Order: sequence, then structure tokens, then C-alpha cells
Amino acid sequence: MKTKITSNVLEDLARRIQGDSSSDSRESVLVVFNGSNIRLDKKLEYIRSLKQRGMKVSLAFSFMAEGIVDTKRIIDNLNPYKIYKEADVFNLQDIVRENSVLIGPNITINTLSKVALGMIDSFVPSLIWTFLYKNKKVYLDFSSVRQYLGQETENKGILNLIDGHIRALGNMGAIEISEENFNQVFFDGVQASKADNPTKVETNKRVLTENDILSISARSNLVLPRGTILTPLAKDKAREKNISIQFK
Repeated sequence: MKTKITSNVLEDLARRIQGDSSSDSRESVLVVFNGSNIRLDKKLEYIRSLKQRGMKVSLAFSFMAEGIVDTKRIIDNLNPYKIYKEADVFNLQDIVRENSVLIGPNITINTLSKVALGMIDSFVPSLIWTFLYKNKKVYLDFSSVRQYLGQETENKGILNLIDGHIRALGNMGAIEISEENFNQVFFDGVQASKADNPTKVETNKRVLTENDILSISARSNLVLPRGTILTPLAKDKAREKNISIQFK
């Protein structure tokens, strides 16, 4: 047992020394996963775009993520620089120091509520809180929150609660992303300057369905090419979410 512990310590020390001496100056991005499979394949596509641009991507999995999402497939798909799990909650300082940006592609209501209320008692909420606390960039996709069990609620009380928590994180500095606007927001820095301002979302799709509208933040300004077709359900959903639609 003592030999194994010594071996682990030496292995960790060697890894740290190697990391310190490395000349790898790529931007380090930490991607945190919660326990939601909703449109996860689509979200992995925009995470892959980070690696395609030469960024160094590490992954962090919550306890629930390890039980719900296919972590092996995600790891094989993204080939991360480092992998963190729930037990790494005790290494927050090191993780935050080693990464300049945090991205949460499948934030759940549990994590959203904990961060909004300052209830920092588990791994992913602690990571998000610490990144925000240190004024580091945090990008969060809330579509899993808005589509609990795969569909959006019509309960206005719940919708107001969710929107309030999302605004709270926006006031803390979190930047909302979606499948549609990720490249604009992350790479081009296009976003509302304040949480109260509506987000402008542009798409070149010629037909928009209800699912397309579900992935767009409430109260956004949606800009579409002239001639774009919106299905009746898409129009209804846009009205429900107070999404304004403009044609250019």
C-alpha cells in the first residue's frame, strides 16, 4: 500500500514538473459536464471547434454526469488534455489557475440554482462559482435547464424562477451561449453588454422549427434572412419566450 501511494505521489510530481517546464502556450479551456443528455451531440460539435482552433481543452464531470452521460464517448470524442471528476473538488485552486475559460454546455437546474443562491457544496457549482469569483470568463448553455426531461414547461412560476436564476448568473458575469450563437459569442465576442439587454441571434437556416426556437434564449432578438419559413409551432414558441423576429 505504501509503495502504491509513493508511486502515485511521484507520478503526480513528475506530471507537475513536466507541465511547468512545458512551452505550451495555448489557451486552456475547462469544459464542465452535468447530468443531462439533451442535444449533447450538438453541444459536442461546438466544443470540438475549440480544439480545431488550437485550444487546450480539459474536461470536468459532476457526480451525476458520470452516472448519466457517456463519459467514455465524450472523452474519446474530445481527447482532452486533462480530466477532472467530483473528487477533484479539493483541487479547485489548481484547476482554476491552470484554465483561463470555463464552458458549461449542459448546465442543469441543480447547478444553476446552487450557483445563483451561493450554495457551493459540489464540484461543478464550485468550479463555476470560483471562476466567476476570480473574474474569469464563464460561458454557459442553459438549454438543458429550459428543457427539463426533454420539454419546456408552461408553468409560469417555474419559468420565472429559471429566468431569475439565469439573470443572477448574468449579473455575476456568466455569458449565455447556445448551439446557434456559440461561434459569435465565444470567438467574436458578440453579446449583450448587460444581462438586461436582449441577445441578438442570427441564423441562415431557411426553415425554423419549434426545436430551433427552444434552443434560443428568452427575450432574444432573432434575425433571419428574408424568405425564411417559421413553422406554426415555432411562431407560437417564439411568442411564449418573448423572442422578437426581424428579417433582413
